[in-house]
Amino acid sequence: MHESVWKSLGVDVKIAGVVLAGGQSLRMGRDKATLTIAQQTLLERSVDLLHRVGFDDCFVSGQYEGFDCIADQQTDLGPIAGIAACAKQLYHDYDAMFIIPVDMPLLAEQDCRYLLQYFLTLNTTNTELSIPQGVYYQKTTFPMLLTLNQALLDYLADVVTTTNKKHRSLYRLLESLDIKGFNQKEENAFRFENTNTPEQWQHCLTLLRAMQ
Repeated sequence: MHESVWKSLGVDVKIAGVVLAGGQSLRMGRDKATLTIAQQTLLERSVDLLHRVGFDDCFVSGQYEGFDCIADQQTDLGPIAGIAACAKQLYHDYDAMFIIPVDMPLLAEQDCRYLLQYFLTLNTTNTELSIPQGVYYQKTTFPMLLTLNQALLDYLADVVTTTNKKHRSLYRLLESLDIKGFNQKEENAFRFENTNTPEQWQHCLTLLRAMQ
């Protein structure tokens, strides 16, 4: 899907899908990636979502058998470490990463497509395209699309070695690299809810049953 859209704009860009699943899941009390909906783990569900959106190549930030995984090179640094490891490994083969967290089970295809289309058309004038550094959904941070370039690699290399925890904030990444924010519609906000605790997980299942 995305390749044909890019080519229609006269640009050929290769985007990798990435699922962030390397967290410790301390508040959940078990690995969130292994939670199950309709006989499918959240990790399987996330990878399947990216494939349905149109990303042929999907990678998992974490260590899970049966998936194309990229392990963090620094531990206990949160999602920034996963993003850094993926960016470093994918830089030479891809132009951008489309990133989703494993703990956003209600996220829909259209949510990902809207953000992708925003990235494709941002700064477009006639047939010329100025590729932005990246885009993300405001209020929830994810999904996020980051252009793989030297500026991103240099920034990530710096923050994963700093002793200042505030510098490892995703919001600082978004602000420092001028990642463009995109607002989801208010009526769709529930689909961007995370499941970090057992209570949030049960709430998510309740919403899912209501949707069905």
